[in-house]
Amino acid sequence: MTDYKLEQSEDRFVYALLKNDSVVISEIYKRFFPKALHFILQNHGTHAQAKDIFQESLLYIIIGIRERNLKINNFEAYLFTICKNMWRREIEKQKKRVIKDGLHTLEDKETNFASFMVEQEHLELYREKFNLLSDNCKQILSLFFNDVPYEDIIRELSYATINTARQRIFKCKSKLIKLIKSDTKFN
Repeated sequence: MTDYKLEQSEDRFVYALLKNDSVVISEIYKRFFPKALHFILQNHGTHAQAKDIFQESLLYIIIGIRERNLKINNFEAYLFTICKNMWRREIEKQKKRVIKDGLHTLEDKETNFASFMVEQEHLELYREKFNLLSDNCKQILSLFFNDVPYEDIIRELSYATINTARQRIFKCKSKLIKLIKSDTKFN
């Protein structure tokens, strides 16, 4: 195993995952699994599925740190977000399976996990670059991406016309795309 330079300020949970510290990993399960379990049960999952999703989320974090030098500011929030995203993806897969005339296909779990990792990396890059935008751009793009009608955007942000709002959205989207494409992680 490669020696990882973790600063002393680095989260002890991250360090425990990398060093396979069973005591702290048990603490991670005791402290954070119930929240993930509750979410998955509330969204038509089972206890066994929640355990699988939680385990895969921890694995995702380990791989992210080792391969991409992933930085985690809030371990609990990050872990829960990964669990939610994985579960939502699983629900979508289940829906697609039902649509395929009840035919069951075998899935390659490794390919599926790799796809999730790529999607999550894209989401993280998007969030990172989105946070670099001006407050006005963040606000207008948040409204736009949440399908708020132009009329409401005009009222909310006090723009003169729909054309003004469209131009501002275009400029902010262009800035975001430029930030994303200029990052080395884009490719």
